Amino acid sequence: MEIEYRGASHWGLPKQGEDADEDEEVLLRQSHEVEFQLGITDFLMLRVTPNVEEPDGESMELVSLGVEAQFVLKPRDDGRFGLAFMLGYGPTSNFVDVDEPDEFEFGPVMELASERWLLTANPRLVEQLGEFADQEGLGFEYATQLKYQFAARWAVAALMFGEIESLAHAGPFEAQSHVLGPGLYFSNGAEEGGEADDEGVRETEWQVGVGVLFGLTDATADAALRVTASVEY
Repeated sequence: MEIEYRGASHWGLPKQGEDADEDEEVLLRQSHEVEFQLGITDFLMLRVTPNVEEPDGESMELVSLGVEAQFVLKPRDDGRFGLAFMLGYGPTSNFVDVDEPDEFEFGPVMELASERWLLTANPRLVEQLGEFADQEGLGFEYATQLKYQFAARWAVAALMFGEIESLAHAGPFEAQSHVLGPGLYFSNGAEEGGEADDEGVRETEWQVGVGVLFGLTDATADAALRVTASVEY
């Protein structure tokens, strides 16, 4: 079981101007997610993730409740490569009074390890569902992290996240959302997937992290402070 908090605060939001499209996506001032994860078997994991957001100029509210399943195709264990496949569904219109579509997303989760280095990548395709769907084709999102464990409890990382709302009409790079920045992690030093004690209880593993992400395009906020905290047992 694992519980993870992910929060971000954005500043330097792009100005949309007085003639902005009323249907244009409202930029976020803050976002908060709490992910509850349960390993059903060694090869199947379920996640439930409430998502709270504060759009620019509006109040904080619950916008979705994501449900996700992850299937392990090749466990990394002590090896160099691990592969899983995720399926997720995030209903929106049932939680807030806005004309927003639900989303179904799917894609691989890949890990590549080499001594102190760990590369994690989760590219995924996104399909809008429901009566408010207005997407032509599929959208694309990705989350990537390159982490280096420089001490027993400390690690640094390079983080990159991005989104293309529609691959059929991707538009110029400056109209897409892409962020990049450094991260720092502190943990209790417990080994991932460590051996259980005589009573079958594994050592609890926890980790906290902080990072700063910088917008790479005109459509992205100038910067964001990202904070994470997780407990696994």
